[in-house]
Amino acid sequence: MRGRKPTAPHLKVLAGTDRPDREVPDAPEYDLVEDFPESPQHLNADGAEMWRNLGPQLVSARVLQVVDLYSLEQLCFAWQRFRQKAKAGMELTASEDGALKALFSEFGMTPASRRKVASGGEKPAGNKFASNGRPQKA
Repeated sequence: MRGRKPTAPHLKVLAGTDRPDREVPDAPEYDLVEDFPESPQHLNADGAEMWRNLGPQLVSARVLQVVDLYSLEQLCFAWQRFRQKAKAGMELTASEDGALKALFSEFGMTPASRRKVASGGEKPAGNKFASNGRPQKA
């Protein structure tokens, strides 16, 4: 049995759950996407629509990094395959279904995973848990 996947450091900062004593000192950081690119040529209408609808929202939430574009492309491609099979009345394989759900979760697109991701907006002032439950001095 496996434990939970580690949360990315930038997501911990956004969620207010980062702790200096648990930081990985040399964890890679990548640039945030500011100008969202056009959809990849190999995506069909369904995949390109997801790319155009989802990408700008992830950019405005300040959660999409340059390296995430590859995973987003994979999500859009998996979505287009799901739509193709659904339109043809075909079932997804268990593997395809699991992969699509996992990709949705990676981007915080399920109710459970969304609770673990916060937008890159202003961080609330103070973190009452920063001192491990001990009251902070004013």
